[in-house]
Amino acid sequence: MTLSRRIRQVFFGLLAVTAVAAGSVAAVGVTASSPAFAAEGSCADGSVVVVDSTDLGGTLEVRCAVGSQESGRAALLAAGFTVTDSQPGFLCAINAMPDPCPETFDGSFWAYWHATPDGEWVSYQVGADSSSPMPGEIEGWRYNEGTVPPGIAPSEAAATATPAPTPDATETPSAALPGSGDQVDNPRGSPADERASQNLILLTASVGFLALVAAVIIMFVVRQRRHRDEPPPPAARD
Repeated sequence: MTLSRRIRQVFFGLLAVTAVAAGSVAAVGVTASSPAFAAEGSCADGSVVVVDSTDLGGTLEVRCAVGSQESGRAALLAAGFTVTDSQPGFLCAINAMPDPCPETFDGSFWAYWHATPDGEWVSYQVGADSSSPMPGEIEGWRYNEGTVPPGIAPSEAAATATPAPTPDATETPSAALPGSGDQVDNPRGSPADERASQNLILLTASVGFLALVAAVIIMFVVRQRRHRDEPPPPAARD
């Protein structure tokens, strides 16, 4: 076997080992980040929360509040919405809509609804602080005079719920709105940020490893050439 062929075999063998290690680390990184999205598309153990602000010029959002929720307000917050009270117990704005938050009743309000995935919207007879959402059911909110439910069927809402958005660790957390509870910063950042950091570490380690392999091969070649170019020892005389 020639020297160059032996070097190529060693180099590609080490390259294959590096590729396998890289794949293993990448798989571990994805697994570590996946729990934050485990509930995507399913709220069987939590509450689907629908906020319809179309009457205010906004949009209709469907999110998942993962886990058991002690009240309708808790479900709203767990689903990533912010709430504002004009007075204790009276919810007057969701995600800062309407703006300004009305301090007195003007005919429209955030009407509160609920439904089962295979049922129809039913108006709550209690407020958001007194309700007890059942796992798998749908919580609904729409700003109007209280006669029109959210503009999405409960079955469709249950099928399209997505997790609450993950706060970006690079952003400065906003001040808590009245009645919304404390805002909690996320020191770990989003799963996408974690994966990007892991990929950068992996890339750096791979480049360093390949550089080390190249250095070893060069040293091996130089030593072989020196050994080959050395003059033979003088023949011994009788």
